[in-house]
Amino acid sequence: MPNVIATILSRSGEKQQQRFARDDDGILNLKNWVTSEKCDVVACESTSDFWVPIYESLIDHLPVIVGNARELFR
Repeated sequence: MPNVIATILSRSGEKQQQRFARDDDGILNLKNWVTSEKCDVVACESTSDFWVPIYESLIDHLPVIVGNARELFR
């Protein structure tokens, strides 16, 4: 099964990166990681429909931006 790679960027510039399975358990683990790290916002690449379960699991907890990677990560 393909993975999701998530990166948390701190205000100080520190990066944390983890891989999560794209199944229900993996998306739950991603949500738990992002919320435990007290992220302010999540940005998702709008690749295919991979972003949908991530968006749905996080939108009730923090803002989620979905967009083209070229535009999001300038």
